[in-house]
Amino acid sequence: MDTHLEAENSETKMAMNAPLSREPSAWELLAKYFRRPSVLLTTLSLFTAVLYSGTLSFHFVWDDGPQIVDNPLIRSWHSLSRVFVSDLWYHSASRQIYYRPLFVAWSILNCAVVGLRPWGWHLGAILLHVGATVAVYWLLRRLGVEYWTAALATLIFALHPIHIECVAWISAGSDCMVTMFAALAFGAFVNARDPDSTRKSAWRTASLVLLACALLTKEMAISFTALVGIYVWLCSHKSRPAEKLREALAAMVPYAAVTLCYVILRKIAIGHSASGFDAQHGVGDMLFTLPYVLAFYLKQLVVPMGLTGLYYTPYVTTKILSQFVFPVLALSAAAALIYFWARRMRDWVVAFAGCWLVVGLAPALYIRAFGNGDFVRDRYMYLPSIGFAILAAKGIRLLPALKEWSAGAIQGAAIAVVCIAYVGMSLPQQAYWDSDLLIYMRGQQLYPENPYASIGLGREYSRRGAHERAIELVEDAVRRNPNDGQAVYALTEVYIAAGREKQGHKALEYALQVLPQYVESETGASTVAALWAQLGDFDRALELCSKLLGRDPNLYSGLYNCGNIELMSGHYTAAEQLLGRALQSEPQLAAPRHFLGRALLLDGKNTEAQAYLSQAVALDPSVYDYHYWLGLSLQQSGDTVNARREYLQALHLNGDSSETKLRLAALEGK
Repeated sequence: MDTHLEAENSETKMAMNAPLSREPSAWELLAKYFRRPSVLLTTLSLFTAVLYSGTLSFHFVWDDGPQIVDNPLIRSWHSLSRVFVSDLWYHSASRQIYYRPLFVAWSILNCAVVGLRPWGWHLGAILLHVGATVAVYWLLRRLGVEYWTAALATLIFALHPIHIECVAWISAGSDCMVTMFAALAFGAFVNARDPDSTRKSAWRTASLVLLACALLTKEMAISFTALVGIYVWLCSHKSRPAEKLREALAAMVPYAAVTLCYVILRKIAIGHSASGFDAQHGVGDMLFTLPYVLAFYLKQLVVPMGLTGLYYTPYVTTKILSQFVFPVLALSAAAALIYFWARRMRDWVVAFAGCWLVVGLAPALYIRAFGNGDFVRDRYMYLPSIGFAILAAKGIRLLPALKEWSAGAIQGAAIAVVCIAYVGMSLPQQAYWDSDLLIYMRGQQLYPENPYASIGLGREYSRRGAHERAIELVEDAVRRNPNDGQAVYALTEVYIAAGREKQGHKALEYALQVLPQYVESETGASTVAALWAQLGDFDRALELCSKLLGRDPNLYSGLYNCGNIELMSGHYTAAEQLLGRALQSEPQLAAPRHFLGRALLLDGKNTEAQAYLSQAVALDPSVYDYHYWLGLSLQQSGDTVNARREYLQALHLNGDSSETKLRLAALEGK
């Protein structure tokens, strides 16, 4: 730390002693301008926001449904009293392990401000990334990192493409939040240890409070206490290892106490959760696979290409040379490089950055807690990537002069290349988070053996009317994973959508045997009720609806699905009431408008129906059914020109639709 301060003081003295007659160059003026942290951070924040501004047009995707759209906890400020005693997805699935009350509180704030307008949530995600970026800069300066090195590390952190998932996907905002709180907490901890500080107690208290906030945001902060011990050990002035160890343990105690309180609160809030490990694979399998997982993360940090939310990295049982030996050698080489770099330069920050990278990722390395192949996620690297940003920045700042090129010119060129490369890799890979269809297409294209990608893509094809392709994908996933209940439920859905009721009925009965607890949750009950209704078993469907709405009469997914069940059973008035309430709950969504329009149309109220059907098409023009039913409404009202237009658009989305072809042929005949 003292070395960095001396370097900065020397830089200032050189500037003061420079000849007064020489006019400063443009680069010197620019450097002087950006020497002010407020200017630097404002510029970097604006550039980062512009880089991700395209995400403002993206939709709710993936887990945004259960976490945001269908989450009753975020509907009202009154829910704040409940967020600390509920798991994140209590309404969606039983036996959950996600306890993130501050992320839910942030969601309540977002919902109060922007409702369910996706652009507002995406703006919030961008602001969280910007906030985390500013917090990282502050942390680096507290660690004693030289100004321009800290600025470069912050730039790398802000632009690195591996952060696309956390910024472009709303539900991954918890990773930005936990990183922001953790960086601020560690910076406050460093300030509390500053011998010149006059407010040590205040900084220590702030650090503990910020750690509590990080823990209540996401589980990744569980490694914070270990980082405190490593920091104290590395920067300790004591010479004897025993004394250094005692000093490190003493510093860790208050943070360990806060972490223990969090663990107890979490246990009280979510009670009995899932078993927490994969019974089919032991610790030995996990240890054999970890080098491959770590090497995979390292590769994504160094060359962030082929990014997706659906990596597939199953347990290593074959390809020992490529998936175990080579990763071990690569990781050993990286560790040795960091070790000798830190020793040679006598720079403990290099060693600490390497430790931050590994220890920060540690909570995500207990891979037995995940499904087979579901071990790698870009969002898990958000907090650890601070260590990588420090190492990359310090490495660039060590680049020497080369022939007629000065060291400054070489380093500037390297920085420009990194920025251009990051922006060039980030922009096209952001686009894959625009919709569920693109997410699953990307995942299935890169990892066709991933059953989750196949299931998701099959559902999306089914929703758009490509039934045979959907069935092919989901059947293949079930064939490879016959005991995966979610896969069998998905197969039920695509069978029913394709009109194969007999196969759908058998699949649903099997799904209830494989995953019976799914129907115990609110979202599961409404989904299964809808499936029974589509199979014509309205008694079982309405029985589930009655129980569901009895538990939570304002749950959107319950109102929406049960309204559709009443619609399918021919109870149009009841359907209009439930779908109307669903629409009041979520006025920004197209689906409740569409089905309310269908109920009104079938009830003989075409004038009212047409307005809702038109609004649904305007909100989401990508759905075949929306255009088809609007075409029916327009045809009934005598508007054959616009009816023909809607039928053509429906046929464009689903070229195999015989009903649309018949309707269009009838219009052409007239």
